Amino acid sequence: MKRAFYSSLFIIPFSFLFLSCTDMFDTKSSYYSTEDTNSLGSAADTVYSVIGILGKVQAIADRTVLFGELRADLVCENEYTPSDLREIVAGRVTPSNAYTDYRSFYAVINNCNYYLAKADTTVRVGGKKVILGEYAVVKAIRAWTYLQLALIYGEVPFYTQPILKFTDADRDYPKYSLSQICDYFIADLLPFVDVELPSYGTISGIDSRRFFFPVKLVLADMYLWQQDYRNAAFYYADYLSDHQLSTGLVSARVGSINTSDEVTSFTAPWISAFKTPNNEEIITLIPMARTRLDGVKSQLDNVFSSTDENDNHYQITPSACYNELNQAQDYAYSVNERTLKHLSCGDVRYFATYPTQFVPADKQPSADEWKTDDEDIRQNDKFAAGHVYVYRSGTVWLRLAEALNAMGNYDDAFAILKRGGQVTTRGDSLLFEFTQTAVGVERYRGIHARGSGEVFRNSAYDLPDMSGDTLEVRVWTRQRLMDYVEDLIVDEYALESAFEGSRFYDLMRVALRRGDPTYLARKVAHRNGALQPADDALYDHLSNPSNWYIKHN
Repeated sequence: MKRAFYSSLFIIPFSFLFLSCTDMFDTKSSYYSTEDTNSLGSAADTVYSVIGILGKVQAIADRTVLFGELRADLVCENEYTPSDLREIVAGRVTPSNAYTDYRSFYAVINNCNYYLAKADTTVRVGGKKVILGEYAVVKAIRAWTYLQLALIYGEVPFYTQPILKFTDADRDYPKYSLSQICDYFIADLLPFVDVELPSYGTISGIDSRRFFFPVKLVLADMYLWQQDYRNAAFYYADYLSDHQLSTGLVSARVGSINTSDEVTSFTAPWISAFKTPNNEEIITLIPMARTRLDGVKSQLDNVFSSTDENDNHYQITPSACYNELNQAQDYAYSVNERTLKHLSCGDVRYFATYPTQFVPADKQPSADEWKTDDEDIRQNDKFAAGHVYVYRSGTVWLRLAEALNAMGNYDDAFAILKRGGQVTTRGDSLLFEFTQTAVGVERYRGIHARGSGEVFRNSAYDLPDMSGDTLEVRVWTRQRLMDYVEDLIVDEYALESAFEGSRFYDLMRVALRRGDPTYLARKVAHRNGALQPADDALYDHLSNPSNWYIKHN
């Protein structure tokens, strides 16, 4: 079943030639297609078309993660980093770099354009418009793909009609910026926010609905980049409310400690969401094959982990900055309802991400945990299942917190981190229900509690005390409080979603919002940690926003 599914992603079962954009931008190609009258007028037609488009999305999955992660502050190169990836980490990508070719993105877009031009959304079966769900799916995929293009490459060629003739490939298409792309697709997606997406049942053990990009979330992302925080917050919250997704769906936490307050065990159900992605935490993933024989296999495991394929030479290393951030977190361990201990283990999501790096205090390191033939062994379990994750409940909650804080609602934003809860929408209003106790309320733990214990009870993780009329209180202006909470959110993004492909863009949004490109530059230039000098050349390079984008070949 699995092999048949992954293979079928590349089958376009129609008589017309579906022109790939690999050929579209290659002026040497002799491929061409002729206009025809084919239309997608049945549910079967549209299902096969959507599956074909998902196959094209597989081809860009790794690239979206690599450009979103390797350019940021949580990773660094090592002696086994390939030259193309080394350039991305250094922030100086040459035109000959294999990853600069953006034609595979346009393969997705051109297939989407064709589908949207040909699909007949008026077809009804039993009074229901049976194609409308797939139509909304394709709208969202196209919008998301254009957003990735703009985030990686800056201004990019923009077109929304299918290219069916070779002569059209040489047209001078307008270049759209990130802002223009967001403007266009906000209007394009709004009519479809309430359309129910289809289900093709369970495929390879995964609910097929997790293969789709929810319109509300793609729309919210567009609003977030446009700094329309009210609408961004509304659509993030509306999605979370519709699907009853609370903050505390999963957590990773200490299981026990010894008499010296050293951690002797921990539990990591948080990472199980990645290993077995058929759960509430995973909203959207790009399904990939487990082996090349099965279809398109992600190479991210070889980048971030030791594998047989890379001879145990992982190609990208977690940065000292990332390690220090995790270690700096104050883990609050609840002995009982009256006693709270503060442990030095840091945020245990780190150990769930790299479980072989955690060795309990009462256990000696074994060969499979640390060394094999004097080589480090790392296993990033975020890539254990081989899929690429796009939307998760935890990251959607953090984007909601980011939008709320930027609106000035820093108290609600901070409550998402510390107290946890759920949200409902009533009209245009957001109604939060935060927890009143931290004991025994697993589903409503704050996002920070996913790795740092009983955060609700931890007075070390809190907003400044604004009671009284001291000088210290008076210097805490509203903007300073918003910046303080925003810094916590940025740190939480790193703790929660490291290596998933969004870190560089999280830093970009904050830098743009603050009107300070050096915010991003400073973070990345200090990736080697507090004890090492900043990379001044990288700082100067990234202080110019035009260098945030890749020059395509």
